[in-house]
Amino acid sequence: MNSANIALAASLKSRLESCGARLVLAESCTAGQIAATLGCIPGVSQWLCGGFVVYRSASKTSWLGVPQDILDDPAHGPVSELASTLLAEAALRLTPEAHWSLAITGDVGPGAPSSSDGTCFVSVLLGRDLKPLQSKLRLMSVAPKDSCDVEARVKRLEEATGRALEILLQYSA
Repeated sequence: MNSANIALAASLKSRLESCGARLVLAESCTAGQIAATLGCIPGVSQWLCGGFVVYRSASKTSWLGVPQDILDDPAHGPVSELASTLLAEAALRLTPEAHWSLAITGDVGPGAPSSSDGTCFVSVLLGRDLKPLQSKLRLMSVAPKDSCDVEARVKRLEEATGRALEILLQYSA
């Protein structure tokens, strides 16, 4: 695991602890890597409720109730601000002990359309009655050349994980 991301996870654990807040995650493009990174921090179980890894659209719909017509709509789709917002809202709604949620969806490649390759959407809810805070990310690491380019894909996943943790820390300050 990326040591910079571990440091961000430790900072987030401290922030959660100081606020008395518990976090739930809904991860698509990071495939659970945010939860795994947080899981490296001793004592995080007091503050991390868990996460939904909803990599496929069918999981987004069946597990978190994201309407299939939104995921199929070319104006939105599974990689969109709306999709990340709906994921964050559903994760928080389905996890009564959580106070905050973070959702991420994106295209990390390879094979993503050039218009969305390296684009991620992060939504954060810092309470049930608040509006979601949204960020659109453009990943800076090199896109995977093909399905064998695991190294580039891992770098993109690590970048998306770190940037999502940074956003949560920024919004919760």
